[in-house]
Amino acid sequence: MGRHRSFSSVAAFALSVLVLGSLPNVDVNRLTKWIPVGTTLPFRSNVSTSNHSMDAIAVTAQASESAKRPSSPTPPAAAEQPAPGSAQAPGPAQGPAPSPAPAPQGLNPNSLWQTAKLRVRVIDGRSQQPLQGAEVVILETEQRVTTGRDGYTQWVDAPVFRNPRLRPLVAEIHGQLGVIAYKNGYRDSIHMGIRMHEGTQSETTVWMYKIGPGDDRIEPVLYEVPYHHLWLVELADRFRSKTQPGEGPERP
Repeated sequence: MGRHRSFSSVAAFALSVLVLGSLPNVDVNRLTKWIPVGTTLPFRSNVSTSNHSMDAIAVTAQASESAKRPSSPTPPAAAEQPAPGSAQAPGPAQGPAPSPAPAPQGLNPNSLWQTAKLRVRVIDGRSQQPLQGAEVVILETEQRVTTGRDGYTQWVDAPVFRNPRLRPLVAEIHGQLGVIAYKNGYRDSIHMGIRMHEGTQSETTVWMYKIGPGDDRIEPVLYEVPYHHLWLVELADRFRSKTQPGEGPERP
């Protein structure tokens, strides 16, 4: 009997809120905070006002109940670190930290290519005397070496590069590299097309010329090693046609 009387009181109060909510200058939020949470209004889905629906009443009541609920417990703080000198529980054993890898010294793609030994000799172009202290750089790998008293560099492992443009047509007999030599008081000297063969030792000579008083325009000296004549013969035969044979099949 008491529950029926309580429900009737709540329903009557909600109806009065609905009526008052339709009037101007009436704060519905102050009225709806007295409705118990979870109360189902029989006319909620059928009655609406001009300014606020009964859905707003239910939402307001639900928000009031959420504010009354106790908040979730605060997670425990992180464990404090023991003071220096105090006993500490043994933790999992940790190995020594790995040492950092040494920084690479320039570009070195030799591991991706077959290599061969290369040594460069640098001489004075006029006196033919060896030049000591000249710096020689391999263009394709940026390796840098210096000449000794005899004008020679030490032996270095250099890759054997073949021209990728012509390889599908006629494979080159040898690879090719380029070097550039620097020395104070001399013109820079670029040496292109050094022949390289897998598993063999290659040597080449670079000529350098002193800068004279009459040299008003300084430019590098360029020397290109010619292609192997056997490869040139194969290249000419590769594109020869029957209607225009030219010299005919080449024979070395």
